[in-house]
Amino acid sequence: MSFVLGRVPRLAFAAVVLPILAATNDGLAQSAPELERGRNLFHQALSMEVAGDWAGALSALEQVSRIRTTLQVRFHLARCKEHLGRMTEALGDYRLAEYEATRVNATELTDIEQARKVLEAQVPKLVVTLNSKLAYSTVELDGIALGDSRIGKQTMVNAGEHQLLVRANDGRSFVRRVRVRASTTEKVQLDAPEGFVSVTQQTRENQYPGAQTPATDAKADGHTATWAWIAGGMGVASVIGAAALWYVRERAIDDLNNGCGAGNVCPMNLKSTQTRGEQVSVAAPIALGVGLLGLGIAAYGMFAPEHRSIAVDSRASSAFRLSFDCDARFAGVDVAGAF
Repeated sequence: MSFVLGRVPRLAFAAVVLPILAATNDGLAQSAPELERGRNLFHQALSMEVAGDWAGALSALEQVSRIRTTLQVRFHLARCKEHLGRMTEALGDYRLAEYEATRVNATELTDIEQARKVLEAQVPKLVVTLNSKLAYSTVELDGIALGDSRIGKQTMVNAGEHQLLVRANDGRSFVRRVRVRASTTEKVQLDAPEGFVSVTQQTRENQYPGAQTPATDAKADGHTATWAWIAGGMGVASVIGAAALWYVRERAIDDLNNGCGAGNVCPMNLKSTQTRGEQVSVAAPIALGVGLLGLGIAAYGMFAPEHRSIAVDSRASSAFRLSFDCDARFAGVDVAGAF
């Protein structure tokens, strides 16, 4: 426990927070029952904190934050996470609460600043370095990749056990686990196991002439290249979109045919229908062409031999004509189609 508020300060916090929760929110419509529910949840969270039920208090405060987040609510969220061992998350919430308190010169600023400083001193740091044999490897800390800029630098972590996964670019990997304690800086040098050498792609090709590289030959192991699946998905989506546009076009033609009187004179309320018919008549063939092209590329990537080239026939098999006869008042429109 790094920072504890007594019962009197807690009540003072409640006296400040509850009126704020009742105030108008920042541009989001909130009903009176929602605000009342937020006040009740905040009362429950304070009671749970006093009883030491940090998990229950955190759950209640997270519900309050979905109704309204104030610097006081954020402060108590940080306290709960700190006591539950989620030190890095707590530090982030403390810093946000401190920033918000500084902006409005809140009376809680001193308490928030003190809690943040105490926790900063307790958050452990991890420094990961690699030996020369792992120069081209990547490192993941608990499933999150550490970029090159973080290797050899301090990284804040929670106290406890962590997993370091080292991946060589030839596919091999190994795991090392490390335990860190609060208020310490743990330095870890990752050494390659017996026979483990990370090499660049060029070095691999020099060592194994003629060897196939899975990353560059998608068909070698029976898998289809990713770009073929992407092209196929885009092709299917475009064909479906073209069908939908063609349906809208047919509906527009029907509406114009049914709504226009003798001499193809249409009322003003059909002007938007005319515009819609023009637009989809242009968009539908384009979408169909894109869809067919995507499906063709996908088929090539999945089935065609490597040396076969792609031939695309750009000739259209259908045509559509709209001829308009409109004066400044949108007197009428003539529609004709050829398929």
